[in-house]
Amino acid sequence: MVRRGEILGDGMDDEFYLRRLDAGLFVLQLICYIMVEISNSGITQRVHQILNLRGGSIKVVRHIMREYAESIGDGKSDEYKEAEKKRIMDLLDNF
Repeated sequence: MVRRGEILGDGMDDEFYLRRLDAGLFVLQLICYIMVEISNSGITQRVHQILNLRGGSIKVVRHIMREYAESIGDGKSDEYKEAEKKRIMDLLDNF
């Protein structure tokens, strides 16, 4: 088990990330992705309003999406990874 503040080696980073995905990070990333995508379709103010009503934070959503963008692309070409990462970062700039 990894404790808060513990320094992880390179091999443990991947294992820890996979455990976090299994523990719910994947669903959280998906929800954040949908929120960012929806807000870029013209209803940004409403998405922010709902997020604020529920005690959410735009800063947290951006952090989760940046982490998601950094981990994109297992098994995909480098071109695809970079294009998708850029697309997500562009969406975040407008969020």
